[in-house]
Amino acid sequence: MNYLKQAEFNDNFLEKCNNSHLNKLARKYHMYTPDYNSYYKVIEQFIKENPIFSSIPIVQLDTSAENGYPHTRPNIICIPSDARFPELKRTLYHEYVHIHQRRNYELWKTFLESQGWTPIDETSIPERWKERVRFNPDTLYSQYWCFHNRYVPLPLYTNENTPSMAETKVMYYDIQTGRLEHEIPNVMKHYMKNRQPEHPFELYAVEMEMSIQNDTDILNFMNRWKTSI
Repeated sequence: MNYLKQAEFNDNFLEKCNNSHLNKLARKYHMYTPDYNSYYKVIEQFIKENPIFSSIPIVQLDTSAENGYPHTRPNIICIPSDARFPELKRTLYHEYVHIHQRRNYELWKTFLESQGWTPIDETSIPERWKERVRFNPDTLYSQYWCFHNRYVPLPLYTNENTPSMAETKVMYYDIQTGRLEHEIPNVMKHYMKNRQPEHPFELYAVEMEMSIQNDTDILNFMNRWKTSI
């Protein structure tokens, strides 16, 4: 099966990037193509030893694809072809959380709402900020979330003339004042040490990546966070 072709049919991610001026420019020299190599046998052995991945195709991509960032598309995990263990283990579990989010959106919506997050429509974001947002295939299907009915994290390209996926900054649009805050608001300080603050899907994938082995672990994690509020 052509996993990438099927993924594009399902989510139109590359088409959406091509229809976005800055996202198209930022990916101008990227090759979004498979790049399998001999290390894939090591990955296959890892899959056999970790049944959580048994139903998820893992695709090795050219190292330039998505700037070399691991990511998910519908029902598949994509990794750069130079990704290696032991770091790859954390990466794969992080991406599995994203697969779980895709497969269980309503469950995640309920959990995130318990943590103060609410999905909002893109019309709530001014066009001048929306057009600068770096697209992320892990979050594009539910792109904008608001914290405490006020702050929306936005991963923005810092250079509009020569945008680079490596040169972005997460800023926070305040829907109450219409201002763009350049630093994390005080009400979100508990997320400050998280390395991926651009979206609640990313925040909690980071939180879970080192402490899950199966879906039950994810549910237990959610329940612990709910009861700790």
